[in-house]
Amino acid sequence: MSDRHALPARPTRVPGDASPLPARTGPSRRALLAATAVGVPVAAALGGAPAAADPARPADPADPAVTGGETRILDIPLADAPLVEAEGTEVRELAQQPATMVGVTWPADVEAPEVQARGLLAEDGGWSPWCPLEPAEDPETGELATGTEVAWMGDVTGLQIRAELDGSDVSEVLTAHVVTTSQAALDEQVDQLEEEAGTEPQQQPALRSASTAANPATPALGPGAPSYVSRASWGADESVVRGTRGAERLKAVVIHHSAGTNDYSATQSAQILRGIHAYHTRTLGWADIGYNLLVDRYGRIFEGRSGGLHRSIIGAHAYGFNTGSFGVCVMGDHTARTVPAATRTALSRIVAWKLLSTFTTSTSVAASWTPGSGTRFPAGTPVSLPVVLGHRDVNYTECPGRSLYDQLGTIRREAQGYLDSGWREHLLAFEGAGGGAALGTVVKGAHRTGGYTATVLTSGLVLQESGDARGYATPMAAQWRASWGRPSSAAFTRETQTVQRFEQGAAVEMGGRVVFHDSRFIDVPPDLMFRAEIEQLAARGITTGWPDGTYRPLSPIQRDAMAVFIYRSMGSPSFSPPSRSPFRDMPRDRMYYREITWAHAQGIVEGWPDGTFRPTASIERGALAAFLYRASGKPASGTSSPFRDVPSNHQFAREITWLADTGITTGWPDGTFRPRAPIGRDAMAAFMIRWMEHRGI
Repeated sequence: MSDRHALPARPTRVPGDASPLPARTGPSRRALLAATAVGVPVAAALGGAPAAADPARPADPADPAVTGGETRILDIPLADAPLVEAEGTEVRELAQQPATMVGVTWPADVEAPEVQARGLLAEDGGWSPWCPLEPAEDPETGELATGTEVAWMGDVTGLQIRAELDGSDVSEVLTAHVVTTSQAALDEQVDQLEEEAGTEPQQQPALRSASTAANPATPALGPGAPSYVSRASWGADESVVRGTRGAERLKAVVIHHSAGTNDYSATQSAQILRGIHAYHTRTLGWADIGYNLLVDRYGRIFEGRSGGLHRSIIGAHAYGFNTGSFGVCVMGDHTARTVPAATRTALSRIVAWKLLSTFTTSTSVAASWTPGSGTRFPAGTPVSLPVVLGHRDVNYTECPGRSLYDQLGTIRREAQGYLDSGWREHLLAFEGAGGGAALGTVVKGAHRTGGYTATVLTSGLVLQESGDARGYATPMAAQWRASWGRPSSAAFTRETQTVQRFEQGAAVEMGGRVVFHDSRFIDVPPDLMFRAEIEQLAARGITTGWPDGTYRPLSPIQRDAMAVFIYRSMGSPSFSPPSRSPFRDMPRDRMYYREITWAHAQGIVEGWPDGTFRPTASIERGALAAFLYRASGKPASGTSSPFRDVPSNHQFAREITWLADTGITTGWPDGTFRPRAPIGRDAMAAFMIRWMEHRGI
């Protein structure tokens, strides 16, 4: 038993009868919903009398007077359209329905039908050839969407749509999405608005595109990138765009065609882009246009999905293969018509640039994929595919059309020529720094940022100013900013921190977060608790850190270092150390002998009953309280501390109580002091600064 959507019975038709279906008593629920969704009067959506004009309201979407670059979409359930016969088959007719593009959708429980559309040409009143509408793919799930792509029909005054599943008409459950585009003021200047490699993107008039922070814009691309028409130049409506994301590796360039008529003018290319963008975002509910780049029949390249052409932005164009592929769509139907030479050249240049910018040097190599269900391959089975392929190579579709598909071999050969003669300075630097084994895969191809031309990889950077490019390994590549400068040392990990020094400071990774700072210690980021106190200790000369530039804030403070800090905080008083050590584990030649014996002479440290000082042992919080209390002259203090884990009979109850009374310690939020816990060097700095402020030193 089939699980397809059950279709209602249709009335018997007389061949050649073009009369509409029996009249309904009122509009269908789908018509009401569709009309309401776009703010169109139901009567207008069904071809009835228009509602009273509202001067504050835009013109009706069914009105041909859509102007000024506006794009409108009218949703019409095909069950409400007449079923007529055309060329021996039944079709749905939307008579007197102006349009420039059309797509259709269907309920989620209906299998994807084969859909074709044609338009009544405004020029001569004849019908255009039937145009297949390619199935769309859901970018969120990777599965086939419940609808087709939108196709350019040209300037038409009516539409016919036919839809079949296993030889039967299923048009009654479909909704047509009639798109009307219009020319914008800047459409005729698109050629003059192309962005060139190595130049900063032009500032376009604000009326052309609403600004948004949803996705970063494409920066100036590095040498070798083709010129392209930016989203701002073709008029993308950024207000409907959601966030996109990039892949960490490019494995293929996938070639598509958009279908629809090839008969569009140079000034209509931007209209087609705006129509596709509106349909993908407003009708299909996608985050953005599905393709990364689009190419028109004049060889012009248009920026597609937002997020930056220097990145491998995950598109919505190749089910099961979107992550790691770069989708390029040729505008038009190339089932039978040969791709113009200018378009083929543009495709070849795009392929060469994108592969070379991600350090792939051959158009004939292959990459491994493991697709899920619903592709042309068994789910979960690794497959090897060429880096330049057609949409039909991975999905059940005729896209990019037989004629264009047959030209892929030529495109690969021409692209290889551009690739062989292309800009390779970053590739050579990448190879010189250890290649993929050291730097990983390209996340952002060559682009201008700050004073650099930079390529960002998963584990490294290639940076170039005016001289030669150079590669660097860094685990902070994804967070790197030009303001950091170049890496000046190798990264290292200590305790829970990974640290790397750059020309303008240091980057610290801890707990999954990377913070860059310019403090004197490379492992003390700005948001580290007690950073200010650590900086104050260093400014007073009480701590100098380690020779490698670290302070090691999370390490426990040792007993010998604590004695040194107190000695320095007291002004490094003059002291002649004894010839005989008071501790059997502190010989005269040991580091910090002077400071420790001074602290012993002052009664600040006492050592253990076995005669040892244990200089490298971690000092506990209770013992630190005792050190500071004694260094303050043992002031009067009670033994009733505010901490529930420090009873009045505790060994250091008096010292800890004094520490709390003076505000040098506040303990933990749970009411404990944790006297036996080792104190970290970061918290020690806070204790020392508060203690010195209390003492007035």
